[in-house]
Amino acid sequence: MVPRAGGLIQTGHFEKVGSPLVLSTFKKVAAVNHATVATLLSRREERYFIFYQEATQYWVKATIGLPHYSKNGTIGAPPHGRYLYFREARDTHVVCAVLHSSLFYNYFIAYGDCFHLSDKLVSTFPMPESVRRDDRLVSLGVRLMTDLMRNAENKTINTSTGDRITYAEFYASRSKSIIDAIDVALARHYGFTDEELDFIVNYDIKYPMGRDAENTDGDGQ
Repeated sequence: MVPRAGGLIQTGHFEKVGSPLVLSTFKKVAAVNHATVATLLSRREERYFIFYQEATQYWVKATIGLPHYSKNGTIGAPPHGRYLYFREARDTHVVCAVLHSSLFYNYFIAYGDCFHLSDKLVSTFPMPESVRRDDRLVSLGVRLMTDLMRNAENKTINTSTGDRITYAEFYASRSKSIIDAIDVALARHYGFTDEELDFIVNYDIKYPMGRDAENTDGDGQ
């Protein structure tokens, strides 16, 4: 039985954990909770933004700018999406890299409902200032988004209500090496051991890497 230490990162919540390594990593993440993703967000709409879908399931579906989506030929934003606005472009790349990390996915599974990604979970994720200043993470964020877009495929479906939906379907498994590099970079900032990093990188790998492209309702990504 893994000891429960409710409220390490999210006050009033008990983590869903299956290994002492989860708790040890969360303790280190919680140690920097004086700085979070929210400290980088703008309260108004900006030219720099991340779009992510509320339905997460096997991996976090986040893009810088809007992914391709059209309904009956009209291009727009996919439904059930949320926005994060930033004043600086580098913050957009860094946060998008963090959202795609296996570390963040581990956190989402532990504190979320394993399907819906809320604004609270995103904005309250602890992120030290050193992460924001890391040029390596900026570069990895750019590389990841370029790779995700390059590997994306446009899919078209006809819904039961008669609508024709075309959306970009992403394949995170094809960008796994970049995601792993993001986790390696984050491990230095949070002070993870090699064992903790190995656990994070390989966490629940059969789901986000094996079934990342499933979409049956036409909501995009």
